[in-house]
Amino acid sequence: MFKTIFSKSLFTLRWQFFGWLLAIFGIVFFTMILYPSFSQDGIEGLVNSVPPELKSLIGEISDFKTIPGYIGQQIFGPNLYIISIIMSIMIFLGISASEEADGRLQTLLSYPVSRTQIYFHKLLAASLVVALISCSVFIGIQISLLLINETADVGRIWESIVGFTLINLVYGIIVFATAMLTGNKGKTILVASGYTVLSVFITSLAPAVEGLKHVEQFSLLHYYNNPQIMTNGLNGEHILILGGVGIVLIIIGWLGFIRRDVRTN
Repeated sequence: MFKTIFSKSLFTLRWQFFGWLLAIFGIVFFTMILYPSFSQDGIEGLVNSVPPELKSLIGEISDFKTIPGYIGQQIFGPNLYIISIIMSIMIFLGISASEEADGRLQTLLSYPVSRTQIYFHKLLAASLVVALISCSVFIGIQISLLLINETADVGRIWESIVGFTLINLVYGIIVFATAMLTGNKGKTILVASGYTVLSVFITSLAPAVEGLKHVEQFSLLHYYNNPQIMTNGLNGEHILILGGVGIVLIIIGWLGFIRRDVRTN
């Protein structure tokens, strides 16, 4: 039925794809159509009442007054990326450690295909699914802008989506590389969830806690939307760092997978 591991992997992820696509699109759409309400003067009191330690999660008053600021903070900020990173973790986990845990990977290894082919076909399939879901943000923004009679720089939106897609992929690759390196679903979930929660916690508090500013550089979120892409454009150095981390993790996971003993359950 399927000619390649890539197409079989895409088929395996089909329900996650459609489910997350609708979820991400819905979050973007309903967040955007609330812009007219948030841009009113009454929002200032609400924003000012937020403790400084949590300001990075909400944003500044200026973020609610203009479309670029609102999109940059409320769409490409923590409100959405926390959910999308969870999405990416689940997708990459489903195509790696989950398949090994229930024996599907072992069955696949019994066919005349190389481990390298298995590794990269699965990686490409999960990456494509995450990228397509991330790109659906553009559709949600554009439809919403038409409804609220507003406009935004299309180029900056796409630049933001590039950064958004990349941060989702890197966190997913952490899961994939760990799963293929260790073959242990429990360890993979522990590493992925632990690092993700720690990253969000440190990045959220770093602006208000002086002692965390140097530690925060070890959080990949430090290199995403900082400064805000909708206002300042993509930071080339940050893109190179995220891309470099992703490539190194892919290589580590691949080298571990082609060498380790995959045991049957």
